[in-house]
Amino acid sequence: MVTGTVNYPKSYDAIYRSGYIIGFIGICLFTVFFILNNIFSASIGVIIFDIGTLLSGLFLLVWRKEIKVFIVSCIITGLILTLMLLFVFSTGGLLRNEIFIVATGLVLAGMGGMYGKEAHCFHFFEGWVLMWSFPVIILINLIVYGLNLQLVPAVHFLLSAIYIFIALLALSFLIKKLTQPLMQFCENA
Repeated sequence: MVTGTVNYPKSYDAIYRSGYIIGFIGICLFTVFFILNNIFSASIGVIIFDIGTLLSGLFLLVWRKEIKVFIVSCIITGLILTLMLLFVFSTGGLLRNEIFIVATGLVLAGMGGMYGKEAHCFHFFEGWVLMWSFPVIILINLIVYGLNLQLVPAVHFLLSAIYIFIALLALSFLIKKLTQPLMQFCENA
């Protein structure tokens, strides 16, 4: 176990938090456009979320390097796969939706790790709920698209309600994170 003090400039913490802000904007755009059934615009919200998550991941402070490597690797892999699906393989194809869900799932795995870190370090209840809800959301989406149920109104309504709940949790988390004093040093006892 590593002990001691780590210098973590306030500018790093500010950039880390700005990633959460950008990610939240992406969550809101995704949710609104999903509700409006504008899937292309919703995917733009996903990309904005991915970019914000990557920014936070790059400036994440954790005591074990392996954790950060895992988180950032998931985010980068998911972002690359998402961009490839949207801009390289833009024509429809077999399993396109499922691959997009898996790509988003990779980013959510990274973000879940960051939410879990915040929940552990600062006792943010929202962080625990968000961390554990992401795998469930991905599984639900894989089932919905795998069974071709995405156009069923009741399913769309249920997913919309889940995304609104996630957005509200992310907002509560963001407010808590932004009201914390900026760090300058981090101690591990």
